[in-house]
Amino acid sequence: MNIENIKLGFSTGVLHKTHRTKEALKKMRDLGYDTVELGFVNPARIEEGWLDELTKEDLEGFKYVSFHTPKHNYGKNEGTYSFFKKVERIDKMRKLDLVVFHPDMFEDFSVLNEVGFNVALENMDNRKGSHKQPEDFDGIFSQDNKYKLVLDVNHIYSNDPSMGLAKDFYSKFKDRIAQIHLSGYTGYHDPIFQTKQEEIIKAIQDFEVPIIIESVLAPEDLEKERQYILKVISGI
Repeated sequence: MNIENIKLGFSTGVLHKTHRTKEALKKMRDLGYDTVELGFVNPARIEEGWLDELTKEDLEGFKYVSFHTPKHNYGKNEGTYSFFKKVERIDKMRKLDLVVFHPDMFEDFSVLNEVGFNVALENMDNRKGSHKQPEDFDGIFSQDNKYKLVLDVNHIYSNDPSMGLAKDFYSKFKDRIAQIHLSGYTGYHDPIFQTKQEEIIKAIQDFEVPIIIESVLAPEDLEKERQYILKVISGI
């Protein structure tokens, strides 16, 4: 396996304690990373203007850019349509490779029918009451063949430390898995270079799919995390 070809980057959210999204993008670009996710799972970041201040220049230099949407009750309401306009503004600046949603946040999936961006749904962790098993996605994916799956292996581990659940997702949806979310797990999104949970990394079956690291990190630990992951992958 040629690890140099792996699309491995970070969510801007990993630096949320120290960097706004605009600053995080600069930090990651300066480190030479070309794969990134705009991390807006916390709606406060949008309310504080972190999204509105982004420009086309902030996204330059990245070969892969996805967008993680905030927690919101998505349905036929003004809040949903207003947010979609914000996503579409970014999508026009630089075509987003994926726009990632938590499926348990939807009141009505039909609001996605007319959007122009690329939609992906993510499997949930053990705190959620649904969308943790492959069969939970059957109804959603039957609505639109274009919807993709983001496989979060941290969430898999929280539900099944044996990681057998990852095999189930790959068996059922291998062709739909368009991105991986990766981090260590002791209760949240922990640095995997510290938890040393190699089994989480080794549950990934397809390394041609972009991998977004979600471990919450200090800025100086970005490269430690990335290099640890590449070391484990190179030994698989």
